[in-house]
Amino acid sequence: MKTLFKILCISLLIMSCASNDNDEGDDSVMYPSFGDEIEVTINGLSFDAMEPFLSPNGTYLFFNNINDGINTKLYYATRVNDSTFNYVGELIGTNQTTSPHLDAVADMDVDGNFYWTSTRNYPAELNNLFHGTFNSGNVDNIERVEGDFNMNTPGWLVMDHGISLDGQFLYFNNARFDDTNCLGACETTLGIAQKINATTFNTLPNSSSILQNINDANYIYYAPCISSDNLELYYTRYLKGDITASTTFEICVAVRPNSTSEFSIPAVLFSETIANLIEAPTLTVDKSIIYYHQKTTNSHKVIMRYRN
Repeated sequence: MKTLFKILCISLLIMSCASNDNDEGDDSVMYPSFGDEIEVTINGLSFDAMEPFLSPNGTYLFFNNINDGINTKLYYATRVNDSTFNYVGELIGTNQTTSPHLDAVADMDVDGNFYWTSTRNYPAELNNLFHGTFNSGNVDNIERVEGDFNMNTPGWLVMDHGISLDGQFLYFNNARFDDTNCLGACETTLGIAQKINATTFNTLPNSSSILQNINDANYIYYAPCISSDNLELYYTRYLKGDITASTTFEICVAVRPNSTSEFSIPAVLFSETIANLIEAPTLTVDKSIIYYHQKTTNSHKVIMRYRN
């Protein structure tokens, strides 16, 4: 248990939806593009901000501190303007109190159904995605999220997730960890599950075909984010293998013409080596701004860009 937990934490720390690097993509497809990066100010915050998520109404910015898996918690700030927020504090109800622990990767639909990843009671309980109801800085009615998207196999975790705005579809990221053979995730796959109720989702029968242009065994994938209209899927990836100083992390997007079609070949929006690590995209409801976090010399900061 402790070893697997440690590897998960290392992976999340490594990886914690100015120019566009469209190395891939279909020239016949219209991909979104974004302008220059702008550093987001969170007034009163004195530590790292990772895995940002903006509430559907734009009022709250959720994030977690550094993903060390020892004392990783969820926090929130309130909006002043697009690039400025006021730090409030911990997101009450989501965070474990006994170290080591990890509560991270905030996600919420338009009705206040809140989702996050937690290591509580792992590995006695293998399902590590949780649901609660958000209301003014508190999350209550907390339950585990059940469904056949959970692997229910030691070593496999739901590392990341993205909920559709209407709450009907869960974009999940299954990851396998093996400390003997891999640092971080050994393999990952993205999938789509449909809502049965607030705490149960089952994988779509055509999930694999919808994502066939995205899932590639040569890459490690995480941090999926689906746009409000379900037409743009953002995520982070890097080439599978040893992580070195030259490993490139890419924020990608794939698009589709309607909400039931398969996604296109992905395009790389932004890329950086691990020294300036970028990851975990999230989008405003109107799709006009993308937020993500970036590693700096002394911390991890939230970055934003306006859509062109």
